[in-house]
Amino acid sequence: MQRRTLVRASLLLGATAAATARAQTDHSHHDHGAPAPAAPKGQPAPAGFVSAYQACVAAANACIAHCQVLLAQGDKSLGACLRTALDTELTCGATLRAATLQSAYLGALAKTSVAAMQACIEACKPHAEHHAECKRCHDACVAAVQAANALG
Repeated sequence: MQRRTLVRASLLLGATAAATARAQTDHSHHDHGAPAPAAPKGQPAPAGFVSAYQACVAAANACIAHCQVLLAQGDKSLGACLRTALDTELTCGATLRAATLQSAYLGALAKTSVAAMQACIEACKPHAEHHAECKRCHDACVAAVQAANALG
């Protein structure tokens, strides 16, 4: 028991000495008062962009959950629909985040999300008449593509 206490005390003493030495290091060559360089900032997204992308992400999530249930029951006809809904949720979620942060990369992300949404639109189209989730996903993707096209 005494040996364990001695080892702990030695480690604690060493860590304290190292921290003290680091704190006493000369930092005068650093300019802590200078502002950090600003990251490039984009423009605010046009009206309706954020709400269209929010609706698309929500619809894609509902479609994903629906497809997973049906796939678990053995219905493999929704495999492509699931894959494209996953891609749509991923790319639209990132684009939505970029829009809310007014990122300079919003345009590039929007282009990627449009490609994913167009694939999702095509994959959902055959199922839209039979599955409400696919219809909502299809319609939300169409609206979000229109919002993305308004970016210019």
